[in-house]
Amino acid sequence: MRYARFYPRTAACESATWNPAADIIENKDGYTVNIDLPGFSKKDLSVQVKNGTLTVNGERERTGVEADFYHRFERPSGAFARSFRLPDFIDEGSIQGSYENGVLSLDLHKKEEAKPHTIAVT
Repeated sequence: MRYARFYPRTAACESATWNPAADIIENKDGYTVNIDLPGFSKKDLSVQVKNGTLTVNGERERTGVEADFYHRFERPSGAFARSFRLPDFIDEGSIQGSYENGVLSLDLHKKEEAKPHTIAVT
């Protein structure tokens, strides 16, 4: 018979930082950044653009745990910060975001002069 191993509750378990997974997809008009953040509410998230860097911050607290010993923690908790350096051709003032089904989606639009265009040959 195998017995479960029990580990004491420690401050390190509760204060660990983590990085949520992100996808960056390019299209002709710009980029979409999708970040997996299941279990968050919109009020737990902060999105900022400063000096050409897009930063997403948030914090998830471990909830529903009253025991002195844990069997397993696989869902990360604590604070996170993801930063992305933006290319010069991104229009920082037109970034839009939405949060649905645990995914934060940010639409980053290219400046008009950076979008592909067709040249007429005469």
